[in-house]
This record gives sequence, structure tokens and C-alpha cells, in this order.
Amino acid sequence: MFPPNLVATRLALVVSAILLTAACDGFTGSNPMDHVGETTLEFEQLLDHPTALGVLALVNDEETTVDFLDLGVELDVRAAERIVAHRQGPDGLDGTYDDDRFGTILELDEIPYVGEAALVALSEAAWELDYVPVLVLEGVPFTALQVDEVLLFSNEGTLYDLDEAAGLDVRAAEAIVAGRPYTRVSELAERPHVGGAALEAMQVHAAHWGE
Repeated sequence: MFPPNLVATRLALVVSAILLTAACDGFTGSNPMDHVGETTLEFEQLLDHPTALGVLALVNDEETTVDFLDLGVELDVRAAERIVAHRQGPDGLDGTYDDDRFGTILELDEIPYVGEAALVALSEAAWELDYVPVLVLEGVPFTALQVDEVLLFSNEGTLYDLDEAAGLDVRAAEAIVAGRPYTRVSELAERPHVGGAALEAMQVHAAHWGE
């Protein structure tokens, strides 16, 4: 395990490199320190930094396999095996009672063979695969794709889609329909009865609604 100040230094370099190369001008994150060219971030800030959230989302995804981490992300296979084994828990299966998802970057950093190169590679993969949130609203992180999906759903979904299919409170569903059209996800949060739970439910349903 590496001390917090070493992890902070390592991730500050990762974040700086990724933000400088990801063409993310206008990036809107959960922290006002998130901007292109940031070179120093406090350790506490890194724990909630959008890039870190994206990395955690990537390694916690059940679709992220050992082969993908080894061959696709090009991690040391020993690191790949240990990341997946940690997430799956003792039974070696995803989606069961003993799953142990990563909660912080520190927890990921404690995995043997996960070093600076691995964190850089995971950060790049998280950006390329749209795991990094561009917006955190009412505690719900949104990637760029999720913003587009939720906006489309909120503007074109029927009252039935919102109320019954997505499972929103009928008052929230009616308020969303009444407030159309929307150009920003933040406008949804301003509607009556639309909070974090409603936004999360819309996010989940919108991912498949367009199909």
C-alpha cells in the first residue's frame, strides 16, 4: 500500500495528463477545481475527481474482464486478475452477495501490481469508453452519453414511459412532461418532485429506451 501523499501525487499527474489530452474544455465536474491544466490537487479532492470516478466505474463494471484489462487496457495480467478477483469476491462471480466493488482510488491502489502505469492506462480507458462523468447532479454522475440519452428521453418519452416504465413518481413524471423542452439535464432537477432518485431512474431507463 502506498501512503496517501504518494497516491495524490501520482493521480495528480494522471489527471493533468488526461485532462490536457482529452479535449475537455468546458468540463463540468463536481469540483470547481476541475479544469484543463490542473497540476496540483489535494488528496481529498482526488477521491471525488471525475477521472477517479470514471476509473472506479470502469473497474467495477461486470463487463470489465481480465482479458479486457490485460489485452485491451494493457495492464500487467497479475494486476488484471487481482482487480477482477477483488470485485467478484471469494466466490469468483459477479452479481452475488460477496461482491467487493472498489469504493475509492486508495482501495484500487492497494491491489498488487497496480502502479502509476496502470492508473494512467485505466484513466485513458475510462475517458475513451465514456466512464468519466461530465456532470454530477443531485449526487448522480452523468457521462456525456448519459446526458444525451436522458435529454432525449425527457423530451420525447411519454407520460407512461416516465411514470410506469422508468418508475418515477407520477408527480415528477407530470412535471417533466409539463416543462418540455429541455436543453440541459440541470433543468430537469429544477422540476417539482425530481431529485436524485428520479434522475438515476431516468438514467438507467434512458440507456435502453432509445432502442
